[in-house]
Amino acid sequence: MKNSVPNHIVEALCGAVAEAEGDEELSQRLHAETKARLIQMSDEELWELAKRTPHSSSPELVYKRYKQAREQLRATATEWAADLLLGKEG
Repeated sequence: MKNSVPNHIVEALCGAVAEAEGDEELSQRLHAETKARLIQMSDEELWELAKRTPHSSSPELVYKRYKQAREQLRATATEWAADLLLGKEG
C-alpha cells in the first residue's frame, strides 16, 4: 500500500499528459488503467488518496466521493475495460 497511492497519482498524470498531447489511444488506455487501479484500492488507500488530493473540500468529503466513484466504476467496468488493451501488442 505504501507506494500504490503515489504511483496511482503519477500514472493518472501520465494519462492527462497523453490527453493534452493528443495521443487519444494512449490517453484512453492510461485512463482505463487509472480506473482499474481505483476500483482495486482498499478503503485505506482511498483515504490516503483523498488526503493527498488538493481539493477545496475536506478529505472526508473527497474520500466519500472516491468511494462513490469506485462503486460507479465497478458497475460500469464493461463500458471501459476494453480500453485497457488499446495500443498493446499481442
